[in-house]
Amino acid sequence: MSQVLDPVGAAPETRSVKFLTLLFGACAAPIVWLGQVILGYGVTAYACFPGDHPQALTGSGPLFSALMVFNIVALIVCAAGGLVSWHAWRRSADDKTRGHRHVLHTGESRNRFLALWGIMSSLWFFAAILFNVIASVTVPPCLG
Repeated sequence: MSQVLDPVGAAPETRSVKFLTLLFGACAAPIVWLGQVILGYGVTAYACFPGDHPQALTGSGPLFSALMVFNIVALIVCAAGGLVSWHAWRRSADDKTRGHRHVLHTGESRNRFLALWGIMSSLWFFAAILFNVIASVTVPPCLG
């Protein structure tokens, strides 16, 4: 874009962190944890009780593989949400210190808060998902 048409440059909102990025960082970990718990419970319940009587299953096979895939995907998405939030937090700090004015704009505090919330949320839910992984590895899925 030519400086003749726009001598000021791009609007500050275009340089700051996007709201959907902040939303992904803050919501990815809890949503994935909820999905992991629901899918893990549903798959285990269907495999262990396919009919009227419970069925004894071993710790290996397709059930164990499906649960491990759920767990690994949940850990990866949770870590991605934390990294996105950390990057957004660093970028919002850079935006604040880069300007010459020391006026706090309305969007800056929101961006920093949501980014920090995403970091903390991802850490806590990463721990919860990791404990679910440990439980699914150590506890047999079906006691028959």
